Amino acid sequence: MSLEFPENMRELEDKFAIKKARDPKVTKQQVMRQTIEETFQAYLDYAEDGHYDTGKLVGNELQVLNLNNKVVKKVKPLTDSFENDFETNADRLLGYLEDEATRAARM
Repeated sequence: MSLEFPENMRELEDKFAIKKARDPKVTKQQVMRQTIEETFQAYLDYAEDGHYDTGKLVGNELQVLNLNNKVVKKVKPLTDSFENDFETNADRLLGYLEDEATRAARM
């Protein structure tokens, strides 16, 4: 994709380096969690042909909230955490997030 939506650890490291230069307090985990949340949101917006529902990474799950801020779907990581999923197999995680966003859009 790009630095906006990293598809692997190398691209994530590049994004982290840029953010770290702007804000020395930012952590790699924060950048990774933000990337996962934003990528899921992009898939969700695409599946819904616009921004109707919102995906939020809360703890160790992605929650899909409708226009009334009610949780309509919860997405669990493939392993113990989304961060671990991204580090070990980003392609698999991104495919999973896209599939789950499509399922959420059909609800």
